[in-house]
Amino acid sequence: MYCPKCSQPQVTEETRFCSHCGLSLNNLKEIVSAGGLSKTVQAKESAEQRSPRQKGLRQGVFLILLSVVLIPAYILLAPLFSANDRLVESAVSDTPFEKISQTILLTIFMLGLARTLYARFFQAGASDAEGESDPVQLRGAASHQALPPVQGIPVAGFGSWRANTGEIAKPASVTEHTTKSLDR
Repeated sequence: MYCPKCSQPQVTEETRFCSHCGLSLNNLKEIVSAGGLSKTVQAKESAEQRSPRQKGLRQGVFLILLSVVLIPAYILLAPLFSANDRLVESAVSDTPFEKISQTILLTIFMLGLARTLYARFFQAGASDAEGESDPVQLRGAASHQALPPVQGIPVAGFGSWRANTGEIAKPASVTEHTTKSLDR
């Protein structure tokens, strides 16, 4: 096994730290056995799964699209089941096949629409699951973590000390106290 940081070969598999750069090799076996993903990355991937709202929206849209896709199949199969008792050629046909097909298509479409609306308005979404709250609470929480507001209090005489450097006291020497003690 080699150190991923400095490429130094390691003597044993039980080595905890790289002998050259000191990198911790404790979790390296787990990462290699997991295909290069650490536990935190695996946890993030599992957390990124779809929310109930997203699943519901997908199911509803799938049902709506299924009903739309089945309409051409209905149109192609309807002439195969012709009615024998038509009095007028332009009259609406009411064969059992057509009635059942229309009922199934309408039911699938309405179920898809109902599922989509239910998921949109009543199921918990990704933002609800993460604990996202209203903007008022976010502004209040952010003010505790932010820097204090800027204070614009002008300082009188800023920079005037540069003109008169003679007033600045010289710092005492480190050896001055020792020298005075020895002189006594």
